[in-house]
Amino acid sequence: MSSPESFKVAATLTSSRIVTALTGTANTVKYPAAALELPLGISKNEAKDTTTAINVQCDGIGKLFFNDTCTSGALVAADTSGRGIPYVDATAGACYIGVLLGATVAATGTIAEVKIQPGFKAIP
Repeated sequence: MSSPESFKVAATLTSSRIVTALTGTANTVKYPAAALELPLGISKNEAKDTTTAINVQCDGIGKLFFNDTCTSGALVAADTSGRGIPYVDATAGACYIGVLLGATVAATGTIAEVKIQPGFKAIP
């Protein structure tokens, strides 16, 4: 597992959330606005304003805040606040961050370990 990488932020961000690249702005991350944005990783600290950097775990195992229940071994996606939710293979190009490694997440607000390996549904 590599060390976290440091990125700029366009807005305040919370730790343990999925982040994506901000289009048109170098080395800057944000929460995903849609399921079609490929995740970069999981934030490791909090950025309280746009003058600070945020550390992002881009590979290996990251600790993710969940906003829904999720089955152990299932693919994990993000909501628009970067919180983990079950991946739903409904839209061509829908992205996921990786696989839930630990026990099934039975309650919202749970922080659980996710193997970071971003991907997306094949586009026909």
